[in-house]
Amino acid sequence: MENKPVELVLPDVSEPVLIEGYPGIGLVGHIAGNFLAKELNMELIGHVESPFLPPMALVLEGEPAPPLRFYGKDDLIVAVADIYVTPTLVAEIARELAAYLKRNGAKKVISIGGIGIGMFKEEPDVWGVGSRKELNSELENAGVKILQYGSIMGMSGQLLWEARKAGLDAYVFLGETFGDRPDPKAAARVIEAIKGIIPLEVSTEPLLQEARMIEEQLRRMHEQMEQARQRAQKQYENIYL
Repeated sequence: MENKPVELVLPDVSEPVLIEGYPGIGLVGHIAGNFLAKELNMELIGHVESPFLPPMALVLEGEPAPPLRFYGKDDLIVAVADIYVTPTLVAEIARELAAYLKRNGAKKVISIGGIGIGMFKEEPDVWGVGSRKELNSELENAGVKILQYGSIMGMSGQLLWEARKAGLDAYVFLGETFGDRPDPKAAARVIEAIKGIIPLEVSTEPLLQEARMIEEQLRRMHEQMEQARQRAQKQYENIYL
């Protein structure tokens, strides 16, 4: 790996479909990517090597694992990360990944992220855009709202641009999320939208159950805070009024 900031340790897969799920707003991509790898019983097939990654190893199911990993099954590859990656390193990884996908004749490149809206929605929407305008009709048919203006940060945005330069069919799916906490509901909504453009035999019910648990916890926290506020208000009125 001399003089190279990034090396993909990844076997060649003919005509792959890649799904990228790096951390971002609401951890939507991170949650979705790891969920797909687990639910589809995918195997760890590769990782990212770089001297600019933090010196660490994760422990997953009793075994050491790299923080930036690739899972594979048949022609599907899922890229996940359990750490935030610096912008410079994101650019290098995206460039190497686009070159790998071009070399192997990738059929589709899919990135998952979140779009912060600062509010809760019972049925959050999914936004997206393709690497060329003709692909947007596929997204619309899958129930995705097309992003007309804005910016896509992180790996999702960088990989979309590198894929466009390489002439690859790439798509970004962004799930609406409050933005300040992990959001499994947004991840589930995105996965359901992705199922509209590629065949994925997976149920998102476990993510929705997790979302309901989080929402219940937040509801209880809100009730406790409101009760505490009312007690404080009553004490104030008893003392000063």
